[in-house]
Amino acid sequence: MVPDLATDGRLAAYFHAAPDAIVIVDGDGEIVRANERVEDVFGYDRRELEGEPVERLMPAEFRSRHAEARRAYFENPERRAMGAGLTLRGRRRDGSTFPVDISLSPMTDDGETRVMAVIRDITERTRLQRKYRTLLEAAPDAAFVVEADTDAIIEVNQQATALVDAPEEKLIGQDRLALFPEAHRDQCAELFDREFESGDAVFSRLPDGSPLRIETTEGDRVPVEISARTADLDDRRVVIAMVRDISKRRASERDLKRQLERFKKISEILSHDLRNPLNVAEGHVEFACEHEDVSYLEAVSDAHERMERLIDDTLSIIREGYGAESIESIELASVATECWEHVATADATLRIESDRSIRADPRRISHVFENLFRNAVEHGGSEVSIRVGALADGFYVEDDGPGVPPEERDDVFDPGFTTTDDGTGLGLDIVAEIADAHGWAIDVVDGRDGGARFEITGVE
Repeated sequence: MVPDLATDGRLAAYFHAAPDAIVIVDGDGEIVRANERVEDVFGYDRRELEGEPVERLMPAEFRSRHAEARRAYFENPERRAMGAGLTLRGRRRDGSTFPVDISLSPMTDDGETRVMAVIRDITERTRLQRKYRTLLEAAPDAAFVVEADTDAIIEVNQQATALVDAPEEKLIGQDRLALFPEAHRDQCAELFDREFESGDAVFSRLPDGSPLRIETTEGDRVPVEISARTADLDDRRVVIAMVRDISKRRASERDLKRQLERFKKISEILSHDLRNPLNVAEGHVEFACEHEDVSYLEAVSDAHERMERLIDDTLSIIREGYGAESIESIELASVATECWEHVATADATLRIESDRSIRADPRRISHVFENLFRNAVEHGGSEVSIRVGALADGFYVEDDGPGVPPEERDDVFDPGFTTTDDGTGLGLDIVAEIADAHGWAIDVVDGRDGGARFEITGVE
C-alpha cells in the first residue's frame, strides 16, 4: 500500500524531523514540498523550491539525463533504497556540488501519485572512503577486504592483484578460501574461525604447523603472513586482511638454519681434525728434541700445512659465505688460468678446452676452481692432468686421477667428508654451496680417462 502524506502521521513526522533533506516531486518533475533540512543541505529556503523542477538541485550536466530517468521511473514507481550503487551529486544554491545518496519512495499526496526523495549529503563519508582507499593502495602489503557475514572479497588493492597474479574483477566476489590451495582450505577455515574470535590476529602457519600459503593464478604457492582485524565499513562488518609475502623471510630462515648446521659441522671438524695434526706436531717436536734430530720437524711442517689449509677453508666460509652478490661476465679460460697460479700444483698440468664466457660472482668462482684444482692434485697425485671445458649450459673440471667411486658420489660434497689423511673435507662442500648460491647444479661423474669429472650446469 502506498503511504499518504496527508493521513499517515508517522510519515508526516518523519518528513519534518528527518536529518536528511526531503523533497516531494510530482509527475511533471516539480517540487511540491520540501522539509526544513533542505536549507541546511542545499542553501535554499524550502518555499523557494516549491514549483521548481527537481533538476534545479542537480549539476547542469546531469539534468537532461535525469529528466528522462524521472519519466521512466513514474511509469513504474518502486522503492529504491539509499546507496543503490549510483554515483550522484547535488548542487547547492551557490553553485557548489557535493556527493549525495538518494532513496526514492512512491506515495500519494492530495490524492496524486508522487515521489518522496530523501537526499543525504555524503561528503564526509566520501572523504573518509577516499582516505581509506588511499591508505589501502599505499600499504606495502596486499590488502583483501572481506565481508564478515559471507566471507566474500569485496575490495582489494593493487598489491593484492600482483600477489595473486589476477585482475581485481576476478577477485571481487570470490570466497576468501579460494585464495588458498584446495587441500588446505579446511585448515584455513579452522584457522580463521579461531583467530578472528579476538577481532585482531597475526598468523603465518596452519593449525598443523605447516606454512600458510596463497595460491597464484599460475599455481605457485607463496608463503604469507596475514595481519587481520574486523571493522565496520559502510554499515557492514568486514575483515581487513593485510597479506605479506614472506618468501624472502622463509628463505632467510632456511639459510640461517642451514648456516647454523654448517657451523656446527665445521666446529666438529675443527675440534677433531685440528687436534690430529696438532698432536702429530707435538709428538715430532718431542722426538726432535729427544733425539736432537731435525728431520722429525718435516712431519711438523706437514702438520702445520694441513692446519693452515683447514683454517683457511673455514675462514673463507665464515668471512665470505657463499652468496653470489656481484654477477659479471667472466672468461672461463682467464679465471681458470689465474686460479691455477694460486694453487700448489707440483708437476700437475692444466688444459683449457674452451674460451666461452660465463656469468658469475668473480670472487666466488675463484673458490670453485681453486678447490677443484686442489682436490684433483690431492687425490690424483703431483703429476695429475686436469682439463677445463664447456658444456651446453655450464662447464666441467676433470682429471685423470683415480676418480670417485659411485657409492661415494652422494657424499663427496658433505662438509667433513674426505678420503685422505690430510684432507680437510671442506673444499668440495664450498664448491657445492657456491654453485647453489648461483642457482647452479653440480654433479660428479667419470672422466674421459677414468678420473673424476665435476660438471656444473644451469650456468648463464
